[in-house]
Amino acid sequence: MSVSLLSSHESVVWSEFHKGHTTSEIAQATRNPNWLHERGLMTEKDLAEALRRIKEIQRRLRRGERDSDRSRMEHELDRVAREWAWSPAYVSRVLNRARKKIDRVLRNHATSHRLDIESVLDYKGLLMGFDYQANAQVYIVFTLDLGVVVWYEHDSYGGKPCSECPKEKACRVTLDTIIREYAITLRPDEVELPMTQQSIAVFRKLAAKEVPRYKRKESD
Repeated sequence: MSVSLLSSHESVVWSEFHKGHTTSEIAQATRNPNWLHERGLMTEKDLAEALRRIKEIQRRLRRGERDSDRSRMEHELDRVAREWAWSPAYVSRVLNRARKKIDRVLRNHATSHRLDIESVLDYKGLLMGFDYQANAQVYIVFTLDLGVVVWYEHDSYGGKPCSECPKEKACRVTLDTIIREYAITLRPDEVELPMTQQSIAVFRKLAAKEVPRYKRKESD
């Protein structure tokens, strides 16, 4: 992951957000210490202690007979989980911090490449611009694995097809990373396209992608 731009919390929230999870769902997931440990946010020692405390309360809960005892222990289990769990408000703040950092770095790259900025979709990690000197559409994308990617729309490499391009493997890795991190699905016919054409489909799908923040049925 890119550690120079986003913190560990920001990286996890950004990744989960683009898997289609709302901030409330991400907050709920953090109540599970195993979830945090799998993402490098809880040490082995803290995980073992958290699981020990949860199992002890669950054991007492199973033995409880009176409703009052069960209610008290359920509240205790909730209190223990809240010690490491993130609130929806905190997840939203983390997401906003990540968004602002990404917005800034995308704009800085556009400026350094002397692009005319057409749009910045910060919740999608995408900036679309135009390079008048090269007469080309340019896409700047933030990725956790590769950092910032600057992609110039092109038909060929010096007149050569993708299969003869010395950058073919690097381009394939770049597009596959964007597809994976942003959960983009290509149609079978799009999968067969040369990368010069497939890239256009990838960036257009990313630009049109619905993110959890804007789902009408969600409260986030």
